[in-house]
Amino acid sequence: MTMIDQLRDGKTKAFAKHCFESGSVEKLRAAAEGSADQAEMEHWGITEGQWEEAVAAALADHEAAE
Repeated sequence: MTMIDQLRDGKTKAFAKHCFESGSVEKLRAAAEGSADQAEMEHWGITEGQWEEAVAAALADHEAAE
């Protein structure tokens, strides 16, 4: 989890870890190509930018592990 570990914001990092642990590469790629999930943003208390950063970090870490 190299990219996730570099995230500074606690909420963003927590959401990124959740995405990494619960999402497949395919799911994360689809999420990264689409728009931010409003329900997840509200649940995690994060902004659209934080959501995008977390998804990108989780996807990068999954791809690095392949």
